[in-house]
Amino acid sequence: MTKWSGGYVNANGLRLHYYRTGGDKPQVVINHGAGDDGLCWTHVVKGLEHDYDVILPDARGHGKSASGKGDYATQQRVADLAGLIEALKLERPVVGGHSMGADTSMHLAAEYPHLVRGVFLEDPPIVLPGEQLGDGKQVMDPKELGKMMAKYMRMFKLMPRFIGLNMARKGMAAYPDDEIQPWLNSKKRLSFNFLGSMATMPMDLSAPFDVIRKIQSPILLIIGDKEKMSIVSPEAAQKAAEANAKLKFVHLEGASHDIRRTRFDGYMPALKNFLAEVYGGR
Repeated sequence: MTKWSGGYVNANGLRLHYYRTGGDKPQVVINHGAGDDGLCWTHVVKGLEHDYDVILPDARGHGKSASGKGDYATQQRVADLAGLIEALKLERPVVGGHSMGADTSMHLAAEYPHLVRGVFLEDPPIVLPGEQLGDGKQVMDPKELGKMMAKYMRMFKLMPRFIGLNMARKGMAAYPDDEIQPWLNSKKRLSFNFLGSMATMPMDLSAPFDVIRKIQSPILLIIGDKEKMSIVSPEAAQKAAEANAKLKFVHLEGASHDIRRTRFDGYMPALKNFLAEVYGGR
């Protein structure tokens, strides 16, 4: 059980919850993916809290934060995060996240450069025109993905906890308990409003390279393998690097979309090195 503090801020018209490790240390804000919540970063944060003050927001409709009332678009999530950073009076933290949280972080860095010192992105929605989700052998229609994810998450939300924990441990056998327990807890706290919105939830995929081009701070992009259903291809990562000289990408072979969970051994050194580089020049 962590001893991190929790609190609330009013931002962008919503009451948003966050966890915080605390201390007079360099600040890092980490944003979870769709269906998770702030404590789903527990395994990572245990490796960071000695050196950093880590802030873990619950996105709208997730964890202990208020519902988005059907509006979970990138624009609103970015405004939420900007409001939280300002409400907590953070000093240009490094901001990052996974999937939906990486999408939020990427757009925040582009639209609010004065709030961000650096940004790290774990498999964000960066795709080349015409690219599919998957490697060609296993392809998922993005329109169906939201429906499938909502059905899966709803099942874990509603089933008895002991059954869900048993299923999660079998399905994620390689994950430690401080990944599995928070993952299951996050599904129990997930709002029905968000679940109902997942099939049509908009995520800005229109011009990711234009967004990346606008970012003024250092960027770390971490990608996995397309055949493991990671979103970002090496080709898309290379184009992102060409769009912004401040971007470096790390390809962790064998990693799925959940890179930190499937290649923690490579993920943590990459993240720690990035944070040390950014704050080394503070």
